[in-house]
This record gives sequence, C-alpha cells and structure tokens, in this order.
Amino acid sequence: MQLPALRPDLQLSAAEPAHDGSPQWTLADPLRGRYFKVGQAAMRLLRSWHLGNPEQVLQGANREAGAPLGAQDLEGMLRFLRGHDLISASDAEQRGSYAGKAAMQRQSPWKQVLHNYLFFRIPLWRPDPFLARAWPVLERIGPRLLRWGLPLMLLFGVFLVLRDWPRFIASFPYLFSLGGLLAFGAALIFSKFCHEFGHAFMAKRAGCRVQSMGLAFMVLFPLFYTDVSDAWRVTDRRSRLLIGAGGILAELLLASIALLAWSLLPDGPARTAAFMLATATWLTTLAVNLNPLMRFDGYFLIADYWGIDNLQGRAFALCRWRLREALFGFGEAPPEPLPERLRRRMLIWGYASWLWRAVLFFGIALMVYHLFFKVLGIFLMVVELSWFIGLPIWREVQEWWRRKDKAQASRQRRNLLVLALLVGLLLIPWRSSISVPVMLEADQVSALHAPVAARLQKQLVSEGEHVSAGQPLLQLVSPDLEARLLIVRQEIDILQLQLKRLSARSETIADSGILEQQLATAVAEHRGLKAQQQRLQVLAPHAGQVRDLLPELNEGQWLAPQQVLAQVVSTHARLRGYVPEDELSRVSVGAEGRFVSEDPTRVSLPVRLTAIDATGSEYLTLEALASEYQGAIAARRDEHGLQPVHGQYAVQLLPLQKLPAPAQPQRGTVQLSGERSSLLASLWRRVAALGVRESGF
Repeated sequence: MQLPALRPDLQLSAAEPAHDGSPQWTLADPLRGRYFKVGQAAMRLLRSWHLGNPEQVLQGANREAGAPLGAQDLEGMLRFLRGHDLISASDAEQRGSYAGKAAMQRQSPWKQVLHNYLFFRIPLWRPDPFLARAWPVLERIGPRLLRWGLPLMLLFGVFLVLRDWPRFIASFPYLFSLGGLLAFGAALIFSKFCHEFGHAFMAKRAGCRVQSMGLAFMVLFPLFYTDVSDAWRVTDRRSRLLIGAGGILAELLLASIALLAWSLLPDGPARTAAFMLATATWLTTLAVNLNPLMRFDGYFLIADYWGIDNLQGRAFALCRWRLREALFGFGEAPPEPLPERLRRRMLIWGYASWLWRAVLFFGIALMVYHLFFKVLGIFLMVVELSWFIGLPIWREVQEWWRRKDKAQASRQRRNLLVLALLVGLLLIPWRSSISVPVMLEADQVSALHAPVAARLQKQLVSEGEHVSAGQPLLQLVSPDLEARLLIVRQEIDILQLQLKRLSARSETIADSGILEQQLATAVAEHRGLKAQQQRLQVLAPHAGQVRDLLPELNEGQWLAPQQVLAQVVSTHARLRGYVPEDELSRVSVGAEGRFVSEDPTRVSLPVRLTAIDATGSEYLTLEALASEYQGAIAARRDEHGLQPVHGQYAVQLLPLQKLPAPAQPQRGTVQLSGERSSLLASLWRRVAALGVRESGF
C-alpha cells in the first residue's frame, strides 16, 4: 500500500522552539488560510513522505536522530493529514471524504442565521499590492516617526493640554449631545481605519501577506478587520508583538497628533475634530483593544508575549483538566507538558476569561432582547444563554458522568457533601430578616414664617427652648397692615353713617342696597386684615424644641415672608422607610426589628412596624435613601423627582424605647423580622415578578 501524496501547495517553515526547547515547524495551508505547528517526530515523517511506501517512510524517519517511530505514529500522522484535507485530491479516499465533510458542515438557513448573526466577516479589499508599493516609502520614515516623533508629540501635546486643562475637560459634555455623538462616531471610524492599517503595515514589515481587509459584524455592530493570519509563519517574537501592537501604535500616533493639534488650532470645526480623534482613540484603545480577555489586540499581545499559540483553546483545555482533577481526581495527565509558572499563568487567564465570557454573553443576551421586538428578543436571549453558557456547562457535566468510574471515592463523598450543603443553603428557609432602609427623624417639624412683611416687636423664646402648643414665640408688627386696618375702619364708619341718613329719607331708600353691599365687602376685608394682624403673633403649632432660630434677631428688624424664622421640632422620633416589593409578602404590621444608624456613635434600638402603604411609591419622598445620594434604593431622576427602579412600599416604624428626636435626620437600616424564606424561593419570586413585568406585548 502506497501513502497518498501531500498537496503540492503546502508550505513548511521553521517556527519558534517549544517551551521545552524542542524544534517546531509551521505547516501552512494557503488555500484555507490555516496554520499548524508540528514537532520533530512529525517533521521526520514529512521529510520522508515522498518515498510513498510506509516501510520506507518509517525507515527514512528513523534514520534521523530521535525516538523510534512505529506504524501507529504513521497512522496518526495520516489521520491528521486527511482530517485537515492536506492530502492531494488525486487520492480517491480523500476525494470521497469531501462529500461527508461538506454534509457535516451544511446547516439549515435558520441555523446559519442563528450562529452567524453574532459574528461574521465581509472581505472588501485585497490590500497586499497597495501595501507592497507603500511600504518602501513608509519604511524610510516609520522607524524614526515611532521612535522619536511619537514620544515627542505625545509629551508636547500633554504639556500643552495640561496648561489648558479646564477648557479640554469642558469639551467632554459635548460628547453626549447628538452632534457630539455623530462626530465621535466619525472620529471612531477614522481611527479604526488607521488602526487596521497599522496591523497591515507591521505585517508587511515582517514579510507577511495581508490577505484581506473588510468589515466584521459583532452582534450586528460593524467593525473593521485585517486578516494577518500569515503572521503565524513569523518566528521572531518581537516582530509578532509589533504586528499585534501595530493598530495600537497607529492609534497612539493619531491621538498624539490630534492632541497636539487641539492645542494649536483655533476654536472651530477643526479643533472639535482634533478633540474627537484624541478622545475616541484613547478611550477605545484602553477599554477594548488592550483587554486581554477579548480576542482583540490585547489577547494576541499576551499570547505572543508568553509564546503560546492558540492561547484560548489550550488554556480552556488546561482549566477543564484542573477543574476535573480538583473535583474528582480522575488521575489523568495534563493536556500538554508545560512549565509550572506558565501553567499557572494560563490557568489564571483561562478562569478569568470564563468569568468574562459569562458576563459578556449575559450582556449580549440582554442587548439582543432590547434590540429586537419582544418575541424575537426573548427567543434570541434564550438562545444566547443556552448556547453560549448553558451548552458548554452541560457538555462538561456529560464529561464528568462519562468518567465517573475513574473518580476517587473520597472526592465523590466530598462533592456529595458540598452539593448537599449547597442544596440546603438554597432550599432551607433560613432567611428571616428583611433589610429596610429608613430615616430617623423628628415626628413633627414645622417651619415658621412671617405672614406678611413685618417688623420684629419682641422675641419671646431663645434657641433650644422647649415650648408647648400655642405658646407665643415672636411678636411682629406691620405698620402697613395697621394703616390698612385704619383706612378700612374709617370706610366702614362712613358707610354706616350714610346708611343711617338714607334710611331717614324715603326718596333715597333704594340706594341703601348698594351701600349695604359695599359695607359687607369692607367688613369682610377688615376681618381678613384683623386675622393677619393676629397671625403677627407667631405661635408654636405643636409642642417641641425651638431650633434654627434666625440669628442676630433685633427688635425693629424687618422680616420677609420667605424667611424661615425658626423651626419647632417635636421631641419624639419616628422612622420612615421603604420595603422592597419582592419582600412585601414576608412582612406584616406589628413585626419587630432593630434600627442601626449610619452614625456609629448611636446605639441600635428596637422598633416595631406600624404601617405599610397599600400602593407602591411612584416617587421617593425620602430622597436621601436614593442611590443618587449613596443610599440603598436604586432610583433614576426625571422631571418629577426620583423614581425607584424596583417597586418600593413606604412604611412607618415606631421606636420601642424612649428616644429623643435627632438634631438632623439620620439615615440607617432596620433589620426587620419576617417570614422565613429560602434563597431559591426569593430568586423564584424575583424571576416571576420580572416575567410578569415583561410579559406584556
């Protein structure tokens, strides 16, 4: 039996040695743009593959230095070559496998849409000829520009911006306007265009072929991309790092130029464009491109720095192995031999990437839910969560089950115990307390004002004095009010005199009706003025303590109606707060608890729930409890006030111990005893409430 011939277009090149120092080679498939790393044993077989006869191939391979190779090694190599379509199409068996592979890859249209809407590429341009013509020019000026021009422009630009820092910062609010968002989007598109050319030129510098440039869509959001997969052939680590950092260097150069231009240009569209370019490039580079947990520049930079090809796949395999051994102790060998330090790095990166991907996919699921109409949004959200989070977990659990016979008995008992504890933690109703954010304040607080513009005649109380209800506090006098009273009194006397004279003459008795109406109006006005005059004596509306008395009050001083002259604060304290809607079923009037103030000098005290509003609060009256003021209740502000994000019911509580009213309202928390509930039941109530809220179509 003869071995099938290899494809003639395959390319072999030396690669960077492995971590153990053994030589490696890169096997490139230019037709499909795929690259494979092969070791010394595979390379010995490939060197003798042209001999055709299996025995001769093995003899030729074993004549080279290294461990002896057998028929199993040759069969494994053949399976690898056939599986990746590296065998020539002239081989009948290879041709026969194409139909089966195509059928396996063929998907129904709805599956294609479902799998590809998250990420797909559209190549638009083959830039290699242009890069080949432009690179010689850039090669002459590029090194000096990056080595000297970029640091000097950056330092000079930062120096000038720091001198005019308030104006630079004042430009940021413009970003949140419609015009600012459009300008920011245009600057972002231009900076990303330069970013991709940075990768392309650095790849051309390393002698690579740039196969295509175009648009990539991530959850229907367009991004530029550059295919620099030919960089797998590069053996120099520094060159590969420069290819990965080429986009960031291009954006930093653009940002430095824009930063310098902002300081030198006059106010106008050009300066605004420079500001947008500077901010867009810095923000996106730091927030996205340098994140090593996303498959952008930061990921490839850390992979090249560690010298690990296919970091994600190898790190995930290592993490799965470590998790299985920690949980069950299967006793399996690690996926590949690695130095302990590098293995630790990969484990940290892999587990961090798992957490990041879970958060990212959950965020994408929420985004697609809100992006499309509700029915399609719910469907896509469920698909995202099940396909990208649920399915990998399910497959890993299946692997655990298949290996159950290899698991150590001690580990199984430990896992069962931990599982029982977790189930108990979720199902046993051990949670009884309910946290209620509250305000401790005086039972009654009344602000005192002058009824009209008046002059202080006599001050009858002092700051901090205890007063009873109806006790006079301040005696005011209003000359204007007294003058008006005198005028109205005289008008009443005149009208009464006229009525007496008319009643004595029969021919004018018909005019008395008009005078009586005028007299009634004057009497009503006099009574109103007298009532105002009586209010000039400021009385305590209720018992309490006088606080915040207007300082430096002098007899004869004029006082305006809008001025707060003093406050009468009740000596009794009360507690008001809000119970979350999802905890409402666990609490009832009469429940007791303890109040803990944010003021550490105050001791906790027992309280009792006395009232719960029948309806939820549309807006918070106790705004100090809102998140806007670092409170515990998440709220958003609109034109009417602070609206709670989740349902809140106002409650009132009564201290069970005698407690003086605080000088100022104090924020705190009441741990209220309620009906016991398990974590799973609480979670179910929240999910059910969310489902009811979102079920309206």
